[in-house]
Amino acid sequence: MTSEPALARVELAPASSQGRRLSTWLALTLVVLIGVNIRAVFGVTPPLVPAISDDLSLTKTAASLLTSVPILAMAVCAPMGHALTTRLGADRSMISLMAFLGVAELSRLWIDSALPLIASAALIGGALGAISTLVPAFIAHYLPRFRGLATGVYSTSMALGVGLAAGTAQPITDQLGGWRVALGLWGGAALLLVLGLAAVRSAGAGMPERSGPAERVSLPLRERRAWFVTAVYVVPMFLGFGVIAWLPSLFIEHGIDAHTAALYLVLFQSVQLISILGLTALTDRIRGRRGVFAVVMVTSTLGTLLLTISPAGLALPGLLLAGFGIGGASSLALVKVQDEATSPEDATRLSSMSMLFSFTAGAAGPFLMGALADLTGSLVPGFGLCFAVSALSMLLLIGMHPARPVVVTTLNDQT
Repeated sequence: MTSEPALARVELAPASSQGRRLSTWLALTLVVLIGVNIRAVFGVTPPLVPAISDDLSLTKTAASLLTSVPILAMAVCAPMGHALTTRLGADRSMISLMAFLGVAELSRLWIDSALPLIASAALIGGALGAISTLVPAFIAHYLPRFRGLATGVYSTSMALGVGLAAGTAQPITDQLGGWRVALGLWGGAALLLVLGLAAVRSAGAGMPERSGPAERVSLPLRERRAWFVTAVYVVPMFLGFGVIAWLPSLFIEHGIDAHTAALYLVLFQSVQLISILGLTALTDRIRGRRGVFAVVMVTSTLGTLLLTISPAGLALPGLLLAGFGIGGASSLALVKVQDEATSPEDATRLSSMSMLFSFTAGAAGPFLMGALADLTGSLVPGFGLCFAVSALSMLLLIGMHPARPVVVTTLNDQT
């Protein structure tokens, strides 16, 4: 155990290339707003699946595409974040992608059939995947001494985004004109964030612009550390997106009313705040990783088991344990990316690769669970699959090693 922050090495550029420094609180605020916006779509959709399915005559397999397609698009477009950064710079890339996300979400206000709705989901997912790969570099640049805390705040904000969107989806649908409004309103929130990011850049506090020719985009496909980080990230993505997509439907299938099912999804997201904030902040002071990962893997396994055995009778303990474990595992996976990274640029490369494969796994989760439901007539086998994946993930503890000590190179060190 050590009191040193468990962070990757950070190279600080000379002051002349850094411009004005963004305050810690403002940087954290932007991290929160980014996190809320890039996960809201996965909270607003699941509670509305029954209404959307009835309106557009969708089977469960087809309805699963509303979650699987954007996640698959996230996987395919994850490397785009690094590619755009090498050409446009980090700030311009973030602003452009967030603006694209806002327009794609707003377009859902005018959708009246299944195919355009799924197409919009693909566009939204593509933007989300590219934006996600930019966040580790954002944190590394603005919050280098608080990476664990900032990563926890980011993961918390994603959970809050899902919970807020899930909790407001049905009331907005009931009061403001249907599920299209509930889906489309998040586009306005994304465009407001665009204005904030543009203001930061115009004030001269953005990340340094690139100089010189664009670098060739390459993923660390031949590096063992990259594959291990990817495996660590794959499990919570598969579990998280699968459970989020079908948890309300599972409860409704077993006699729980729609409003209570939506509330349970909010609780599933809310309990993640404990593990996300507590365990990720702990990694700033403790280099060891096996213990914290063991906690989240065991709890997610127990939670998915309870949801499989008795979805209605054990709903609360099942969703609370599963939420604690899955949420903690996803945020710790981000910390592990930064453990292995040697610079902000390397963090982007590692996150691009891990997100490429983990988002693919995340897309497979809802689809496989929906297909199993159509085959068997119940969502329970799909949650049994989640239990099996979670249990097998504990094998990763064998290869888990402590983080390297931080080495921060300052301007004085360079001179």
